[in-house]
Amino acid sequence: MKPSDPTDGDFLRRFATEWLAAWNSHDTEQVLALLHPDIVWEDTVFWTDVIHGRESVRNYVERIWKAMPDVGFDEVQLFTAPEDGRAVVLFRQQGSGPPQLDPARRFDTYGCDIFLEFTDGLLSRYLAQYEINEMMRQLGALPPRNGKIGGAYLLSLLGGKPSAAAPAHSASQRQPEA
Repeated sequence: MKPSDPTDGDFLRRFATEWLAAWNSHDTEQVLALLHPDIVWEDTVFWTDVIHGRESVRNYVERIWKAMPDVGFDEVQLFTAPEDGRAVVLFRQQGSGPPQLDPARRFDTYGCDIFLEFTDGLLSRYLAQYEINEMMRQLGALPPRNGKIGGAYLLSLLGGKPSAAAPAHSASQRQPEA
């Protein structure tokens, strides 16, 4: 173990607190200051690809502020694995969506910030997971589920037809709609 590797619970608690404060500040520089220059940033819910490097994350962060101008994050629970130098912040996010959607509508959903690795006291590998479908329903960008679960709901948005990227399955492999 290198001395610069944070592996204790106190570091992870401090980092999580600073992390949420940086995001709630809506100051890109505060967020970037917590990242290692060679960060690997995985948020393929919002972004199309894995992002490599702190400066590349800048565009991502700026797009978050543009898409959700008043988004705020509250910690629900911090889970730590100090022996591995990892942590998960379960958060609640609230705010309004992009200006092109109904400005009177708001979202209130949950998600996780997953800190997978730290280098020299800075976050060097990150994974985001959150409920964008529910967020978009609350903002009026997606229709109600109408009792559909899982993939059945997503397929209903396509008119019930699989996309070219997803191979069609035989009737015996399909799960029933619920």
